[in-house]
Amino acid sequence: MASHEESESKRVMVITYYWPPSGGSGVQRWLKFVKYLPQYGWQPYVFTPENPAFDLKDESLLKDIPSEAEVLHFPIWEPYGLFNKLSGGGVKVNANSAPQADSWFKKISIWIRGNFFIPDPRVFWVRPSVNFLDDFLREKRIRHIITTGPPHSVHLIGLGLKKRNPSLKWTADFRDPWSEWGFLDTLKLSKLARKRHQQLEKKVL
Repeated sequence: MASHEESESKRVMVITYYWPPSGGSGVQRWLKFVKYLPQYGWQPYVFTPENPAFDLKDESLLKDIPSEAEVLHFPIWEPYGLFNKLSGGGVKVNANSAPQADSWFKKISIWIRGNFFIPDPRVFWVRPSVNFLDDFLREKRIRHIITTGPPHSVHLIGLGLKKRNPSLKWTADFRDPWSEWGFLDTLKLSKLARKRHQQLEKKVL
């Protein structure tokens, strides 16, 4: 039988924006990891938004979540709802999309998205998540965390937790690049905004 210390050492928290019923490629990697972790003696925890703004849904993926996994849904505020109201509600968005620049309003929105919401519009989720998880990880004695991005704001949650608890073992999973990501070119970044991306990326790495 595993000792109490060994049991604690095999608890891991996955922090991800994408989680079923989210569909698409962003959810697949860590859903599969979490699915099989219990078979290797690991207790998985998942921290994900309660009300995320994504279009792609695949309800069939829910069956891949193992019963052993404890999934925490935490509220998130995203500016897309406000944008849709201002634009008449006709804009579809997902976690890594910019609105199509076919009007002056949308062009301005793209610029604001790129230069004020750094690294992405999920940045408002970072501070409340760090505050909540700092207590939760200590309570559950979870020593390992994994952050997966994009959205790269998720990595800032890991950075904040690591600063508060230097002994925490943190893995940052990059499914796409950060400062060299081609998607950023569509957002009309200023030199200052691009430099900020590079600075945040360096802190995480």
